[in-house]
Amino acid sequence: MARPKVPLLSAEIIADGALALVDTTGDIQMVQLAKSLGVAPSSLYGHVGGRGDVIDLARRRMLEQMGTPDAHDWREAVSTLLRGLAGLYIKHRRILPLIFDTKFADERSIAAYEPVFAALIRGGFPFDQLLPIIGMIEFQAFGLAQRLPAPTMSDAIRDALPAYAVSVDNWRDDCDVATELAVSVLVGGLEKLRTKSDRGS
Repeated sequence: MARPKVPLLSAEIIADGALALVDTTGDIQMVQLAKSLGVAPSSLYGHVGGRGDVIDLARRRMLEQMGTPDAHDWREAVSTLLRGLAGLYIKHRRILPLIFDTKFADERSIAAYEPVFAALIRGGFPFDQLLPIIGMIEFQAFGLAQRLPAPTMSDAIRDALPAYAVSVDNWRDDCDVATELAVSVLVGGLEKLRTKSDRGS
């Protein structure tokens, strides 16, 4: 039998299939993934070791879609990464519990963060703050993707909690606005932290 001109499976095909599956079902199971790709489960195991590897491939594929934040200035690098991650996580919201419960071990995925680490180092941030800063960016993006539930309001609440009522009356369920607010708060906070570190050195 002649071999197919296009390979039935590759890392990219598996990752794309996994993203499509989790976007639809909220989970990635090997049997379901194989069925959606039109292959036997055993064929998947010729390319990956198991479910964790598939989740890592899906995360890598997402980060490749985002591109690498290539910025010399740390402010631009942080802003670009937060905006990019927020956009990805909003698009693929249902995979978030899976990737946050899976060890981050793929070198090509980690490489997406390398320019931001480098920009932070050039910006003078202490080395022991680098990973926590990346963690803050991740959790901000995660929170933006989850979005706020629609706020509760009633006449009784409005009378008892006027400050809350004002916030609800002026709230906009706008992901772009929320993302830009998060960028401003994070970059502004890091700027103050950096200035404080400079004064203490």
